[in-house]
Order: sequence, then structure tokens, then C-alpha cells
Amino acid sequence: MKKINLNSRTLKWEQNGELAHKDLSELIERLKNVESEHASSELSRLSTKSNIKD
Repeated sequence: MKKINLNSRTLKWEQNGELAHKDLSELIERLKNVESEHASSELSRLSTKSNIKD
């Protein structure tokens, strides 16, 4: 049984339907910590793309 993180919070969505940049960055960082090396490098690439957009 998975442990529920009681410190989690609701993600903020922008009016254009995209995840707020801060929440997207935080989500990517958390996923990078638990994913395989290959998936982690893909997440890093995604993170770089999202930072360029701003």
C-alpha cells in the first residue's frame, strides 16, 4: 500500500489550460528523483524546454 503524502497540495492551472510554471518545474524535479536514468534525462530535456518558453 502506498503512503499518502499529506504535504501535497493542489496544482495550479493557468487560464490557458497549462500547468503553472512553478508547479511544472516542481513536478518535473520530483519525477526526476524517482524515475530511471533514461526517463530522468528526458524529464531534464522537458524541463529545459519549459524554461525556454518563459
